[in-house]
Amino acid sequence: MIREAEAIPYTPELLRGERLLVLAPHPDDEVIGCGGLVAQHLRERRSVHVIVSTDGAEAEAVPDREAYLRTREAESKTGLAILGNATVEFLQHPDRSLSQHVDELQQSLLETLRRFRPDLIVLPSPIEIHPDHAALAQAFCELVQREETLFSELATTRVAFYEVGQPIRPNALVDISDVAELKSQAIAAHASQSSIRDYGSFARGLNAYRAMTLPPEVRAAEAYYVIALPELRTTPFSSLQKLVGDARTIEVTREVVPISVIVRTKDRLKLLDEAVQSIRTGGYPCEIVVVNDGGATPAIDGVKLVEHERSRGRSEAMNSGVRAASSKFIAFLDDDDLYYPEHLATLADATRKPAAAWYTDAISHFVQTNTRLRLFAQDFDRELLLLDNFVPLPTLLVARETFLDAGGFDPAFDLFEDWDFLIRVSQRGDFVRVPRVTCEIRHFENAGSITRENPEGTKAFRDAKLQVWRKHAALIDNDTIANAFELQKRRAGATFSALAETNGVRAHLESDVARLEREKRGEREELARLQQTVNELTMRLTQAESSFHAINGAYTAARYELEQRAIELVKLREGNEQHERHLAQSQEATKALYNEIHRLQTLLDTIYGSRTWKLHAMVEKMKGRS
Repeated sequence: MIREAEAIPYTPELLRGERLLVLAPHPDDEVIGCGGLVAQHLRERRSVHVIVSTDGAEAEAVPDREAYLRTREAESKTGLAILGNATVEFLQHPDRSLSQHVDELQQSLLETLRRFRPDLIVLPSPIEIHPDHAALAQAFCELVQREETLFSELATTRVAFYEVGQPIRPNALVDISDVAELKSQAIAAHASQSSIRDYGSFARGLNAYRAMTLPPEVRAAEAYYVIALPELRTTPFSSLQKLVGDARTIEVTREVVPISVIVRTKDRLKLLDEAVQSIRTGGYPCEIVVVNDGGATPAIDGVKLVEHERSRGRSEAMNSGVRAASSKFIAFLDDDDLYYPEHLATLADATRKPAAAWYTDAISHFVQTNTRLRLFAQDFDRELLLLDNFVPLPTLLVARETFLDAGGFDPAFDLFEDWDFLIRVSQRGDFVRVPRVTCEIRHFENAGSITRENPEGTKAFRDAKLQVWRKHAALIDNDTIANAFELQKRRAGATFSALAETNGVRAHLESDVARLEREKRGEREELARLQQTVNELTMRLTQAESSFHAINGAYTAARYELEQRAIELVKLREGNEQHERHLAQSQEATKALYNEIHRLQTLLDTIYGSRTWKLHAMVEKMKGRS
């Protein structure tokens, strides 16, 4: 079980390189698959170089091939010009036939890698369906695993696999919202292809879908699976397919080559189960012959079991297995080693080239420390093989007839019996090396391995080597030693140069790390100062808040009192207005009363002054009334 955030990114990745190399199978894949990333690099004035591997024109489908090629290349140049100022190189291998031109393709890639020295490489994923897409991914991975010098030359390089026709399980999502429109315009520049299919809509839909797990402001994203180039050197192609997406069987041979796998074992039942399971995991139809050299009887269904009542030694165990085998070709696997899924299919495909034997590369897995080293990756050299073995037995495929004609394994050897056998077979012809990691040599502590019990530097190890050299002394002369010495000297020189360059890179990185640590310390100190300032401001804010609460309480009380007084004032104003109205009415009534009094007084004065009133007053006086 893995966490959800490990299954799909939830934050956008800032994927950048100072020198970006884009590998495209056809003209237009460079913008459909990674046009947003290219646009961002060009906008930031970073170096971008594009290699278009095929011409994008099937001969039988194009009436005027030359004119069509010129159109496709012109469209690529126009599309890239929309994104910025990138350089582009057209290899013009035939469309849908890239797998038939792997050698030329790898040579071109190698020259570009050494000249351009990219620190970021983008290319189609290893699970693409189109044969040219798959061939380009596989050819690049094989080149990385074959060329030892690339390990030092590109020690800090990252490889990012993009998706075109087959979605991947990405470990990096790049926000391209700011250049999405430019990408659409660049895709539209490939008018000859847009008239066939609406690739612009397909790309926009995929990029919109890839933004689903990112923050809402991200409207479009490109998906990548990113891996360091040194790590890619030790990753089998089948494992890479599983990392990038659903495991698929891309290793396909034109015909099934009959192979018997001989497995030697003795009292290591758990390891034997793992070894047999590794053979079956690849799904290649083969006969499995298990030789039990005097140990407890294993219970494994579906295998041909050869039992030795008592141990006859490693050589006789292998000879018994080959004699019991029924297939034309023989492969070998000890019970403590493992095949990767593509191993048998890769060897079967290699038999198309005539040879005395065929072999692949292998990883040495030191189980106790879980360390993997690519120690077995050497081109065939007959003279060097006389002096040292560089072909582990599990990597080998040989015709059963060749094995028997060569006499099989010499029972006189119980250590380096495979080396002795290889020397004898090498005298019959060249070996074909397939420079791909397809199997794993496992090293256990205290697991009964004869090579672990007699490691290099011990007397038994030395004596076993001397035994091989004595047996084949007639083949080893001064020229053989000199040639092998010169070869190893050149390899050591190249390794030393690579090591020196790697050390230089390491020193540079250490310097960068020291600078970053210093800057980090400075940032931490600045952060501490800022934190102290924040704490002080927080205290002041707390105090201000306390004062504010006190002031706010007083303000609220004063405001309440003011509101109450305002209410009283309103009431007083209303009462005053009423009083004023009453007063005005009283004044009017008083005025009217005064007027009436004045009128009556005037009337009285008139009455008192009249003759009638005077007669009346006299009469009243006479009556005795005053």
